[in-house]
Amino acid sequence: MTARIAELDLATGVYTRQAFEREVAFAVQVARRAAQPCSLLVVDVDEFQALRDVRGDGAADGCLEALARRLSGESNGAGPIGRLGGDTFGLLLPGWGLARACALADRLRSATRTDANVSATVSIGVAALRPAEPWGNLLEAAELACTRAKQAGRDRSVHRR
Repeated sequence: MTARIAELDLATGVYTRQAFEREVAFAVQVARRAAQPCSLLVVDVDEFQALRDVRGDGAADGCLEALARRLSGESNGAGPIGRLGGDTFGLLLPGWGLARACALADRLRSATRTDANVSATVSIGVAALRPAEPWGNLLEAAELACTRAKQAGRDRSVHRR
């Protein structure tokens, strides 16, 4: 039981980065063997430090908890969620192609924008597994797409090129 608890981020109830990376590695292996799609979203809270500065630590922590719940609810438990660091989350979508993952990213952005418990917008990077791609490249591609979403003005989703 203690080992299982160590895999969870206690503030949000989702996987830690290390545990999430193991889930991604396993899902990529399974997807390759079965010739199935697999996608990954990286979700980052826009201007999180400003939220913390203006509304305080409690509101900022509440935002992260609410966002983790929103990710789970909007994805209908499709795959594991991990806290990649600070205000950034990953959502693994085994069996999902790029178009479906992009549609979910857009729904997540809309739902988050109107969720008073989250009280922030999000930028989302989307990447779909390419043939023979290592799991680390998939995660890196989604993180880079999220960075591009932020650079393009925030509150948007971008998929890798």
